[in-house]
Amino acid sequence: MKILAVLAVLLGVMALLKAPVDNDIQETSHKALAMNYAIYRNAVFLYVQAHKGFSGDIPLSSLSLPESWRMLRTWKARVHDGCCYVFGEATPEEGEAVRKFFQGSFAVGLASGGRLVPALAPHPVPIPSFIPEGNLVSVMEVSS
Repeated sequence: MKILAVLAVLLGVMALLKAPVDNDIQETSHKALAMNYAIYRNAVFLYVQAHKGFSGDIPLSSLSLPESWRMLRTWKARVHDGCCYVFGEATPEEGEAVRKFFQGSFAVGLASGGRLVPALAPHPVPIPSFIPEGNLVSVMEVSS
């Protein structure tokens, strides 16, 4: 009976020790996705600044990305009505990791009900209908 008690305690300790490792791996994965998105977003914004008056989808081949960079998700970018939108599929946890990476920017969030959430700003940011519900989104106003 003592052997079973000791075995149960050891299994419990092993389960507790394993949980933080899983969380660390998941957190590292979220941070990697945030960095991947940030590199893509930066390349898009540089492209838009260099091509004043551009409107429409921005092809990946037009962007100056690091040679070793590989897309972790299918990120998309479009200039529409004076704003540049960078978006793609992400879980809420990944979206939060991106927001943390951008230090809680009001211009980064998830598309929900035609708005950018979390809507911490005094006026919620509207999101165009071409951005699917639940996508990670970053918005930047562009000048013509």
